[in-house]
Amino acid sequence: MRRVFGALLRRGLVLLVMTLAVSLVACSSTATSTVPVSGQSTRTPHGSASATTTPQASCASALPGSTPFSGVSGVPGLQAPAGSYISSATTSGGGVGQYTVHTYTLCFPGAESAIDGGILTPTATPTSTIGYLIHGGWTLNNLFPDPTSFAYLDICSAPHICVNTSGVSDPFTFAGFDQFASPASGLMTTRLQVADLATPICLNDVGYYAGTPKYTLFEDSVNATSGSIPAYHFQMPPATRVSTFAGGGTAGSTYDYYCSAGSHDTVLAFLTQSMQNVGWTVTPTATGFSATDGSSPMYSIDLSILYPNNYSLRVFVPQ
Repeated sequence: MRRVFGALLRRGLVLLVMTLAVSLVACSSTATSTVPVSGQSTRTPHGSASATTTPQASCASALPGSTPFSGVSGVPGLQAPAGSYISSATTSGGGVGQYTVHTYTLCFPGAESAIDGGILTPTATPTSTIGYLIHGGWTLNNLFPDPTSFAYLDICSAPHICVNTSGVSDPFTFAGFDQFASPASGLMTTRLQVADLATPICLNDVGYYAGTPKYTLFEDSVNATSGSIPAYHFQMPPATRVSTFAGGGTAGSTYDYYCSAGSHDTVLAFLTQSMQNVGWTVTPTATGFSATDGSSPMYSIDLSILYPNNYSLRVFVPQ
């Protein structure tokens, strides 16, 4: 009897061990992960795929060498779109009587409208970079320094968009935006150019250059499209100031007194070219030149440069 009971007991133990072994194997084959031990990472199940996310393109990578935008020298109030990056500047021009042009590449998330969108008037609520500049006192104009001369102002037209100051502090600093492109999905770049010029040194002589000087882009106005008499609508040298002093006139003529950046030679060369561009015939004289335009009536202007970059235009009554 004891032998039979012992045999049954040994058989039961064997079956119990086998059952436990099978259970352990089954648990091992159906486990999806193991509990991590301190200092170890969780094991990924055999045969399962890990989800990957494509990184969003950024201006830092799309514009190598750029830095987060924090402003541009000479352009107070310039507000770039959030997340903008800007390159370092390249410089051109800067000779005697020339604008210095600083060129940047600006990268920003969004569309071109973030730079030039919205209603671009001083009284409108600004919604773009140019809108904020105009709202802050900059003038939307159609002029920017000619890259072939850096002194003469050229036409700025779509897709080139330009603004300039009113001439206070930095006389007629120009800013232009163009060459929009998309280097990656969701990003835009634009070329930003800033042209500036030091304030001219004007003669302090109440008998020659006095009154309250004002800046002018053209002989008759500060605007590129104004002027009731086309003959008088010629461009002035960079950073020109015209005096409000009205003196020295003689019968049949009046004198206008000017001061411009540059030198005697650059002012003379500039006005000669500028007046010839709009049809004047220019004849050199000992102090400058004598210019005429048209007939019946014929307009006449004499240029006299008695001091470096300080001069007068004697405007004769049309004959």
